[in-house]
Formats: sequence, structure tokens, C-alpha cells
Amino acid sequence: MTAAAPPALTLALIVRDEERMLPGCLESVQGLVDEILVIDTGSRDATIGVALAHGARVVQIEWPDDFAAARNVGLEHVRTPWVLWLDADERLAPESRGALRAVIAREPDDAPPTVYAPLIANVDAAGQSLGADHMPRLWRMRPELVFTGRIHERVGEGVAGLKHVYEDAIRVVHLGYDPALARERGKSERNTRLLERELSERPDDPMLLFYRAKEAYAAGFDAEAARDFLQVIERAPGLNYGLSSYVFAAECLRASGQADAALELAMKGVAVAPHYAELWYAAGQAALDAGRSIQAEAQFREARKPSRGFALAAFRDPDVQAFRAEVGMGEALRRQNLLKDAIGVWNNVRDRVPIGPDRLRLDLDLIQTHLDLGDERHAWKLLEPMLDVAPEESASAFIAFLELYVRHMGPEKAWTFFMDAAAVHGTILRQLAVVSAGIELAALLDDHERLDELLKLAIHLGTQSPSHYLMLSALLEAKGEAAAAEAARRAARRFQSSGG
Repeated sequence: MTAAAPPALTLALIVRDEERMLPGCLESVQGLVDEILVIDTGSRDATIGVALAHGARVVQIEWPDDFAAARNVGLEHVRTPWVLWLDADERLAPESRGALRAVIAREPDDAPPTVYAPLIANVDAAGQSLGADHMPRLWRMRPELVFTGRIHERVGEGVAGLKHVYEDAIRVVHLGYDPALARERGKSERNTRLLERELSERPDDPMLLFYRAKEAYAAGFDAEAARDFLQVIERAPGLNYGLSSYVFAAECLRASGQADAALELAMKGVAVAPHYAELWYAAGQAALDAGRSIQAEAQFREARKPSRGFALAAFRDPDVQAFRAEVGMGEALRRQNLLKDAIGVWNNVRDRVPIGPDRLRLDLDLIQTHLDLGDERHAWKLLEPMLDVAPEESASAFIAFLELYVRHMGPEKAWTFFMDAAAVHGTILRQLAVVSAGIELAALLDDHERLDELLKLAIHLGTQSPSHYLMLSALLEAKGEAAAAEAARRAARRFQSSGG
């Protein structure tokens, strides 16, 4: 009887307390890999049971406080010619299966040591892109291809002739950088602690500085992150993480109100890598904040061109090419008062913007720009569906729409519009700003009945406006409700004294 051929590809993971995240990871490779190897470092939840239920082979070890050491234990247990590494909070994108198998099939037996780096697409809980990087995850097993480094470990360091191949066609979706999830899992604290240990031993390693900067950036510590990113640029300007640092440092400077410094830095980076779309995009964002909309328009146009050359190995954000550069270009045109041109650009890109926060922001900008042009028909076509889906976010646009009615059609028609909209889209009356706008309109028309209803609704929603309480007091006084009127006046005085 002929022995069965050995399995070709193992998925390997190191895990601990990953019962929530692990199923999605394992299901993403079901039917693709020939074996699943899980190295558990001390789970106290149902992680091991989940792994076994998915047919995994589980090896249990104590956590060595060293990612490379844990992964090297895993390598000792791999028994296939190829290995693919994922983390529990990652999923292989469905469209990447064929590309992964193609990589394995095309590598000749006599190929030099080669490590393949898929594109790791970081997303938040809403599916919004947080950028992308290439990370070494796939290779033919060789004794010399081992991990080094406690954190953000490297593969095959010092191996003569080692090739790194960046594989955009193999995409891995990473959920672990979602801020809420990272806080819940204590990931940033753990990573920073291990990075500090590594830096104490290798203080001049720019890659370790880069990853410490990224941890600070993710935590919102822009000043600390910028300092480290700038050191990386100084020490390793010609390396991929040095190039990436131009993007991150420019964003940190911009976020801290230093738009001119951010723009200057981004343009220095462009001189190093003129075909790096993400860096042109960072320059455009900084130029917008610096009030240089014409320059920003030109930079966003450059950002629409695909990255090439060395830039392909640096930080990537596929959304820049997909839609962000065009959205930015529209904003630059709007700030030049080229409103029709801005609308044209935004309408052209709108269908490519994923439904979610980015689409919402774009639609609000489109609504406001249509209103600026006096085109209420197109503005309302965009605004009306949003009133129930995103009432809080669309409140300011609805109020702007109401003001347009007052200016161009008079308060009576504006009031009719307000009441008709509230009857169909009742959720807008849960927004205090919208109710306050209705109060102003009812007062202008001297509609005491509706004014009374809206004032009481505003108080229910927590208004701290003294004028609301004074108006209600006057209405109550007119109805002979003296005690209630006095209570409303006391509330008005209280909020006046507190600055309400």
C-alpha cells in the first residue's frame, strides 16, 4: 500500500485566551491548508476546545515573554514543506486563496531562501481601513528560517541570499488594531513593555523605534510618536520603515496643529520617494490644514497615481487609491470655491466609498455644498435617507436646509417643511439642535401651541438654554400657571449663572 503524500501547507498560530477571535481565523483557511497547528501559551478560556473543534493539532507551552521563542517552538512542530503564519485576530481574505496556492506551486525546488510577505490590511470594528503593511508570513520550511526578536519578530535574520517577496495578491485582514479591541486585550501595554526590553538591548535599532512609535501613534500620543518617527527617518531614511515614518510623522504633526511642519516633512519624503501615493496624500492633507488648497489639489492628484518602486514595500493604505485621494481633491476644490467642480469629483467617487463613516462624511459635504449653491433638490435627495439612519450626524445638515428655506421661501414654508419632515422622520426630534431650530421658527411665527410642545421637548432632551426656559415661562404665565412659570424662571436663572 502506497503511503499518503505528506500534507503541503500548515497554518501555524500562537494563541492565548482567543476563544472569540480564533474561530473566524480558522474558518478563513478551512479547506485551503492541510494542517492547523496551534501553539497555546496558557489559555484559561475555551481556546483549546475551539482549536480542537476545527481539527487543529494543539501544543501547549508556558508563555516565554518572547514572541520569537514561542514561534520557534511552533516551527519545531511543523511537519509540512510550507508554513503560513496568522494571528487569531486575522483572517485570510477569501479572494487570496488562489494567489497563495499559486505562490507555493510556482516556487522551484532549488529556489534560494525566500519569505513571502502578504499585505496585512488593518481595519476597525466598522470595517474602516487603518492602513496596511507587508509582513513575512509564508515560506518553504528551512532550518535557517527562524524567528528573532521578542516583539515584531523577524524571519531569517542574517541568512545569506534571503529574498523577501511582497505579495499584494495575498491579503490578510487584521482586526487587532481596532482601538476598543486593543484596549480590551491590553495589547498596547504588552507590546510597549516588550519593545522597551528589546530597545534596552538594541537602543540603536531603527525598526524597534518604528514599532514603539506606532504603538504611541495608535494610542493617540502624537508628540511621542512624532519624536520616534523622526528618529527613524534620521537613522534609516532608505529603509521601508524609514519611508513609512515620513507618512506617520507628518500625520502626527498635522494632528497636533503643526500643519506647515507636516507639509514640509511630507515634501522632504516625496523627494526621497516621488512615487509614493500615501505620502502625497499626507502632503495634501497637511496642505489643506495649512490653508493651501491649490497646492493640496495638486498633491491629491499625485496621490491618485499608483505607488511603485521602493514605495511598494512601505506603509500602504489601499483606500488612498480607491477613494481617499479623490475625496481630498474635491475638498481642495471646494475650498477654492469651485463648488460645481468639487461636486463633480465627489459624485464620481461616491460609489467607491464604502458605506460607513467615510460615506457619511462625504454625503454631508455634498449636502452642504449643494446648499451653498442653493440647490435644495439635490441636497434633500441626499439628506432625507440619512435622517433616520444617522440622525445625530445629519442634524447640522438638516438645520442648514431649514435656514435655506427661511432665506429663500420664507418662514411659513420653512415651518411646513419642518413639520412635514418631523412627521415622516420622527428621529430628528430626538436631536436637541433640531428641536432648538424648530423653537426659533415657531417663535418667529408666534405659534404658541407648537412652541409650547417644542420647548417641553427641549427640556426633556436636557436643554440648558436660559432662553428656552424664559420662553416657556412666558407661555405658562399667559395660561395662568404662575407656579410653573416661576419654576421655569428659576431654571433660566440657574443656567444663566452657570453660563448655560
